[in-house]
Amino acid sequence: MLRVTHVTDFYLTSGDCRNLCYIYIVTNSDRQGDPVMEKERKNQANILARECIVSALLQLIKKEPLSAVTISELTERAGVSRMTFYRNYESKEDIFRSYMSEILEKYELETEKKYGKKKYYDQENLLHCFKYFREYSDFLDGLILCGYGHFFLRSISDYMVRKWTRSGENGMEVYKMRAFAGALYGLYIAWSENHYRETPEEMVLVLKGIYDDI
Repeated sequence: MLRVTHVTDFYLTSGDCRNLCYIYIVTNSDRQGDPVMEKERKNQANILARECIVSALLQLIKKEPLSAVTISELTERAGVSRMTFYRNYESKEDIFRSYMSEILEKYELETEKKYGKKKYYDQENLLHCFKYFREYSDFLDGLILCGYGHFFLRSISDYMVRKWTRSGENGMEVYKMRAFAGALYGLYIAWSENHYRETPEEMVLVLKGIYDDI
């Protein structure tokens, strides 16, 4: 029996989400009855619904401006109800803000687990960063296309300050972190405009070269 074990990978490989929530509910129907399993099923179904909404929005904004996308059109493409949409989001713009927060949280957890004791400018940390950018490039490009690139910039900037400065530290360190975040954001835009011709490893060298020249 089909199981959805990683909803992010599953929805990103689909051109149309309209059947995904149905597939998940049907193939997990044998788990109903147990209160704990039922709660898990509902949570997973809602996660899948959110992923489908994000995917549907990214598909639609490639065809028309965000302002022209209606909630009805979005929910039909995602295969969810309007009730499900408003249970999770207040507006179309909230999808970008919410998903940006989710992927940053995942990034923080991965970074802490793999590179917790390394510096922000270490090779491994920077490579992980650019690989992560590339993994979520469809979303980040959509975010920027719709005029919400500042969500991206603010998220990485706040993360840099929170992660790499101590409470009460002097303003120079905060300026340094925000400047570094700005460099990452600017390089991402240039990388995207160049259709990701460079590898993440090459982008690390570009960034290090810029700072070595200062």
